[in-house]
Amino acid sequence: MKQILIVEDNEANMKLFCDVLEYKNYTVDKAYDGLEAYEKIKSNNYNLIVLDIQLPKLDGFSLLTKLRDENINYPKTLIVSAFAMDKDKQRAYALGCENYITKPIDVINFLSTVEKLVK
Repeated sequence: MKQILIVEDNEANMKLFCDVLEYKNYTVDKAYDGLEAYEKIKSNNYNLIVLDIQLPKLDGFSLLTKLRDENINYPKTLIVSAFAMDKDKQRAYALGCENYITKPIDVINFLSTVEKLVK
């Protein structure tokens, strides 16, 4: 079974992501800030990270930078963010994310993107 880490500090968004992914039989783990995510990524073998950018303690961009700089092996990453500016998307791709979806999400597009990334 595919295991996905959701990194999201907004409870409503976290619930939506979990409900949708669990309905499709993915195993879901949660982190509510970037530091918690960092620790979980170091000690677990996820198939995908669903990552918000605006997070407490360590934002999504800083998390990806820290993982890369420390040569920590991490899975494919899907950014799901309210930031819709091209410069944010370019920065995310430069840091190694595979896809970028803006909030509010289209659930069908979200699921389709997740399925492509975990294959």
